[in-house]
Amino acid sequence: MEEVIIKKYENRRLYCVDTAKYVSITDIRDMIAEGKNIRVVEKATGKDITKYVLMQVLLEERYEIMPEFFLKILIQSPTKILEQFFQGYFPYMFEYFLKMRENQMMNMQFPNMMFGQQQQQQFPFGGFNMQQMPNMTAMTNPTA
Repeated sequence: MEEVIIKKYENRRLYCVDTAKYVSITDIRDMIAEGKNIRVVEKATGKDITKYVLMQVLLEERYEIMPEFFLKILIQSPTKILEQFFQGYFPYMFEYFLKMRENQMMNMQFPNMMFGQQQQQQFPFGGFNMQQMPNMTAMTNPTA
């Protein structure tokens, strides 16, 4: 996959070398959503700031998805623990989550044949095991 180079100028504007146009954080988000591999460098120094800009995309475009208590935990946690979590544990946990979600979608496409068509429409999660569901109170209020 070809890399899209974006240069960040001192005035904080982002310039896409491939299209010869200035781009916004939303444009970068769209490029990534299309599967493009981007690399962002500071124009003055040549320093790779891709991670910084990707984090900016998350913060500006998807800030509402992160629970406030989780953000506070991230701020309070020592850097070493965060490194261990995000580099060692999180990628595997997220990959597992995606596989489980894919399996769940497959199960919804081919529902359990024990339910009739009418019942399946009334109870689309009829085969869902409530014991497998995490404790939602603990997830929304970690002090509970």
